[in-house]
Amino acid sequence: MTLTKPPPTSETAERGVPIAEDGPKFEGTDVAVENLFRYLADGWNLHAFLDDFPSVSVEQAVAALRGEARGGMSAAVHSNRRIMGGTPVFRGTRLPVKSLFDYIEGGYSLADFLHQFPSASKEQVTTALEAARKALESQAYEDTAG
Repeated sequence: MTLTKPPPTSETAERGVPIAEDGPKFEGTDVAVENLFRYLADGWNLHAFLDDFPSVSVEQAVAALRGEARGGMSAAVHSNRRIMGGTPVFRGTRLPVKSLFDYIEGGYSLADFLHQFPSASKEQVTTALEAARKALESQAYEDTAG
């Protein structure tokens, strides 16, 4: 018996990731920023997202990731001036959160990052990505309201 993948629908991307229609969009596109974070949380890398959403530029995706990283701390992220000079790190580690975004920007998957940096848990990484997404959405709503 051969299993075949069902064709993608308007609600599901080619890679099986549910598509978000609502929320802030990448400028000049109809692509919700939420889709980037769904791809990453589902284990796909930045290149897979950009392949499936060609209207989003690399610069836009990276800016969304970097902007969200500055958006606030979560339970998974900690900053203390005595630990790496105050650089935000994953709680309980000396691993800078920036390294996660550098990995994503470099085209690596979440699984690649977790394999390379086992001191960060999947829960910490996905919590940090979720906090970053929420911060970006909050900023986008503030920008449209003001």
